[in-house]
Amino acid sequence: MSGTSFMPSRVSQSIFKACRQILSLCLIELISQAHAADLLNCSSQADRYINNTYGFKLASWVDRGICVRSNNNESLCYKAFDTTLKNLDSVRVGEYTGAASVLALLPTIGALLGAPTTEIWRLLTVVPFGGGLAMTLSFGGAILPVRVEDYENDLNRHKVAIKRSVASRAQQPGQLEDAQEEIYTGLEPVVEKILARMRQDESQQLAKGHLWVGLLVMILLSVGAQAAMIVVEQGGVIPWWCVSRWWMHLWYILVTENLTQSPFKDTWKLFVSDIPYDVNIRNGDSILRKLENPDASANQVLRQLGSLKAGTVELHGSKQYTRPRNAVLIMVSVTNRGQVNYRSALLRLFSKCASIATYVTGTALFASVQFLALPVAVMTLTLILAAGVFGRAITGWIVSGVSKTEPLIHVIVNTRQEAQHVIARILSLDHYGTQKPSGNEVRKVQVELGGHVFVSQRRVGSRSPWYLTILGVLAEPFDLRKVGVSETFSNMSQAGTDHSEVELGLMRE
Repeated sequence: MSGTSFMPSRVSQSIFKACRQILSLCLIELISQAHAADLLNCSSQADRYINNTYGFKLASWVDRGICVRSNNNESLCYKAFDTTLKNLDSVRVGEYTGAASVLALLPTIGALLGAPTTEIWRLLTVVPFGGGLAMTLSFGGAILPVRVEDYENDLNRHKVAIKRSVASRAQQPGQLEDAQEEIYTGLEPVVEKILARMRQDESQQLAKGHLWVGLLVMILLSVGAQAAMIVVEQGGVIPWWCVSRWWMHLWYILVTENLTQSPFKDTWKLFVSDIPYDVNIRNGDSILRKLENPDASANQVLRQLGSLKAGTVELHGSKQYTRPRNAVLIMVSVTNRGQVNYRSALLRLFSKCASIATYVTGTALFASVQFLALPVAVMTLTLILAAGVFGRAITGWIVSGVSKTEPLIHVIVNTRQEAQHVIARILSLDHYGTQKPSGNEVRKVQVELGGHVFVSQRRVGSRSPWYLTILGVLAEPFDLRKVGVSETFSNMSQAGTDHSEVELGLMRE
């Protein structure tokens, strides 16, 4: 009897539990549909333009674009987009269509920036992060020359900035020996120029105030352009890419790439400065033995700088911090002329094809954007054009002020072997011009290459190569006090070594 009464009770509980679950699912579905219906209605009062009653409101305009994409679902986004588009007044539709046509002019900004010049390239070389900032303001303009002659002709306007090639540009098969002799002859003026700079009494410091003012203005221009693009992205909606929130920055990243236009296949930077301390270098391997080896390539040697046995720096006299009088950045570049570099050719071809695709896609992107208000389009176009045009003008102004202190010497060669010889001569500056100029104190020279510091051709210290890569000539020369030892300590160490050797000899006897 008890068993019979238990079965109906258990069945009824199961039925009640199933009904409760079904009811919960129905309620969840109804709530989600109601929420989706609310999301589909993203219209605002500014969508209608009746007797100029409702003017443009930036906050509500941005909120509408965010509302359309708020669920981050492609299907719901298109439903919200379609519903909002149907609620637009015909006057607003005409305004938004005209605004899209205005924004479609952006891909042609490169034509307003003019022909490629070497100013941005020189700023990119002297102060890399400043040149990188100038490149971000190009907005698709070709800013780097593609011919070696463009860099050499710059000598006519900035004689101290770029030196001509130390080797002949046209070498016949029977003129190799003459070309080699020309390398030795053409390099002498460069060596004399560097030595004169290192040993002059007058300190030629970089005009940092001039540089920072220009960079600050460029940063403000960049921030204004980026802010305008963010506003357009949040308020405007792409019909064929509804959920995208950063579509304009995708175009911006694609059009900013310009590095494949450089005509040089290899470039090395050497940071040369005088040493303001009385130092002596002991022990260590000389790098000249590897650089002067005809069987060793420059890339092979320069990739193994860290394997050289380091020398010891002995400091004599005061160890009070002292700034070097002068510093100069030397670039050694190898051209592509006369050599078939399939990798560079394919890279440039790919870059050209990518530029064409970016131009077509960008024009279609801007022409098809919806819900774009005319005031926002005009503001964005104005800020981007101002950033591009004034950014290039400010770059030229910065370079003209920086070039007065002669911060850069550019040596252009034809082959890696020639570059290897040039680097060896620069590392051997202490061996040239040994006569003491009248009234000047002859200081030793330190050379930083690939993050390694060399004095008297021996590696004595190192630091991160990114320090020089990012700051360029704004970087302070390496302070030898970090690796130097006092003369007393060095003598004690040497005496201890000699004493140990004597005891070892007595024990052997």
